[in-house]
Amino acid sequence: MKKNINTRVLPSSKNYFEKGMNGHSAVKSITDLGNDMYLLTRTEGRPDIKILVADIYIAGEAEILEINPILHGIDCIVLIGFYNRYSTAAKKLAKSMNVGLYDKREFFGAVKCTGKALINYKQKKDD
Repeated sequence: MKKNINTRVLPSSKNYFEKGMNGHSAVKSITDLGNDMYLLTRTEGRPDIKILVADIYIAGEAEILEINPILHGIDCIVLIGFYNRYSTAAKKLAKSMNVGLYDKREFFGAVKCTGKALINYKQKKDD
């Protein structure tokens, strides 16, 4: 997927994400699909999820529309840069597309969830 916005992820960030997912108790395996997309095979009968990792400083509605997660069959968008955030409007738009939008810390909790709980996951303040 060629994206016009600056979402390309540094190899070091992808490596960090891959290592974190490989060590997560809810993840059986992670497959790099190319173009910053991954397929996570999860444990305990949880369905597989297709993820796009992106490095967007502050993701808004325009970035979600440009990524076009429905077109690519993406279940989740994970912003993996240390300072990456998203707007409330972007989160709402992603949910309306039945797509989860997370920063990297949130995703480590969300990956355990399925269905609407995955899409609606919100990190607790204590996490």
